[in-house]
Amino acid sequence: MEGVAGRFPVQTKAETIEINGKATEVVISKFSDKLFIILTQYGKVGNLVEVRRDVAQKEDPSSAVYSVRVLLGRDDEEIHVAALPSFARSILLDFTMSSPKTIFGQVVIGPPGSGKSTYCHAMSDFLRSQNRKVAMVNLDPGNDVLPFTASIDVSKLITVQDVMENFNLGPNGALVYCMEFLEKNLDWLFVEIEKFKDHYLIFDLPGQVELYTHHNSVKNIMKQLEAFGLRLCCVQLVDSHYCSDPGKFISVLLTAMTTMFQMEMPQVNVLSKVDLAEQHGRLHFGLDFYTEVLDLNYLLDAINKDPFMKKYRQLNAALIDVVENYNFVSFLPLSISDAKLLRNVRAAVDKANGYIFGAGEENQRNIVALLSAAVGAQFHGEFSGTVSEKYLSSDDFREDDQTYENENSMSVD
Repeated sequence: MEGVAGRFPVQTKAETIEINGKATEVVISKFSDKLFIILTQYGKVGNLVEVRRDVAQKEDPSSAVYSVRVLLGRDDEEIHVAALPSFARSILLDFTMSSPKTIFGQVVIGPPGSGKSTYCHAMSDFLRSQNRKVAMVNLDPGNDVLPFTASIDVSKLITVQDVMENFNLGPNGALVYCMEFLEKNLDWLFVEIEKFKDHYLIFDLPGQVELYTHHNSVKNIMKQLEAFGLRLCCVQLVDSHYCSDPGKFISVLLTAMTTMFQMEMPQVNVLSKVDLAEQHGRLHFGLDFYTEVLDLNYLLDAINKDPFMKKYRQLNAALIDVVENYNFVSFLPLSISDAKLLRNVRAAVDKANGYIFGAGEENQRNIVALLSAAVGAQFHGEFSGTVSEKYLSSDDFREDDQTYENENSMSVD
């Protein structure tokens, strides 16, 4: 199996050229040891021919000798002569010598209800307003109601509903089957992406977090996409109302950290719907406490005020210790209706996937653009303070926030 895996992903080019005044479709797939070429003017294949290079001098590649063998179809002198015409040689040279174009994009994940599809729609509109060509990629085979028009849609390959009906699986099992099926048929996805190689790609993925914390199919798919030439950043969305419950926020931190370890990709964590953060209760601390993941022992004190959770004090303390020891997780606040917050997330993503260092936008390589993007992703404390003033209630001081401020203030004699 290792030998087979090493030959993937299969690079594929599809072009339409004119030969003797007639449109001719050319499809070239590059494997590790051979090229598979289809030439057709009728939309079907009539002959299958193997062309093998027998001899070639390093000093003079043109001295190569080719043998032609017909595997399927008509076998006559005309087929042998036409097996390597001049136009085929030029196509081969272009395919083998040209370097693949780098495609940038972001992979949007998160639990159900975190606003992934809405974010994809809002971010795509925002990027287009910045004169960036964007292609939307739906890789959720269970999502048949999209708020955006998908340029690439996995439902054309497989759907959760079809799997449930044909294999008697539940929704979760069917979704796992779909992702494994996509992993085994990535050539379909590569062909589709090749049509948008000059676009910025936004991938909308399913909401089952097990796909990113335990199962390997999504991770393997991302690895193959990176090998295909994509430079991706993972954007994990989490509903900000979890901040109002200390126990749930610890779960969010563990999920984010586990995803970062499992996916092995640059990752930007986002607290979505920050304008609704206090819809289910007031936050115990200021927003910067949650975005910058400050001293979590104060969060532990808040948890212990709940009589039910108090008996799990040692477990919660151990979980907090794990998060703080790795110190990997932080968040950016986001409300999709706020252009400043969208710009801040975009700047962080562009730094993470390398877009600002190698994209084709007219001013993207300008040092001023690089510095402004960097500044946009820093100074989170000041930025979160502004967001708190805009979206969170401040009519009276939070008791836990007062304790936190008192214990961290400096006394002057």
